Amino acid sequence: MTHDSSGGRPALVVVDLGAIDTSGRDGVVWSLPHGGDLDVNLVHLAAGGSIGAHVNDEVDVAMSVMTGSGELAAGSARHDLRAGVLVSIPKGVQREVRAGADGMTYLSIHRRRGPLLIGGTRPSPS
Repeated sequence: MTHDSSGGRPALVVVDLGAIDTSGRDGVVWSLPHGGDLDVNLVHLAAGGSIGAHVNDEVDVAMSVMTGSGELAAGSARHDLRAGVLVSIPKGVQREVRAGADGMTYLSIHRRRGPLLIGGTRPSPS
């Protein structure tokens, strides 16, 4: 990973995502360092692994499958996922992701938002 920052601006980040070891790991295996307007997470799901049904009411999310295959349930529709597929998920849509027999690794990309809180609300921006 290469970082370059000059003049107080956010850093340029260059990452070889293919070099990140996802073996034996489930969930977020890499995140873009904060400082800019984007949140980017590399998520790995082992064979049959899943991200349960949830709704993001704050931001649209782009999901780009890097390796493997799986399925996205969004609203009442189901979509097959495989390497090279990009999905744009509007805020407010319930979704669930399940990896196929060979597992799946994907990027989740969205506008930066506040920290997630369990059982509470986000603090108001100052």
